[in-house]
Amino acid sequence: MSSLFQLNRRDCIGLACWLLASLAIGIWSLPLMVGREFYQWRRYHLPRFEWEDVVRYAVVIIVGCIVRFLLTR
Repeated sequence: MSSLFQLNRRDCIGLACWLLASLAIGIWSLPLMVGREFYQWRRYHLPRFEWEDVVRYAVVIIVGCIVRFLLTR
């Protein structure tokens, strides 16, 4: 659980990019993000699937979708 809140520079950049993606394309960014994480896990033979990244990015994508909804109302 503590690794969920530890952010490095790459994580911060990823959060900002997924926020922008969710503002641009909405909820479609969620399956894209999960697919990207799965691709990275398989392609680079990571020791484990990075669930922390999925949770962090999903929260940011949901926030971005809510902001997008409120702006386009």
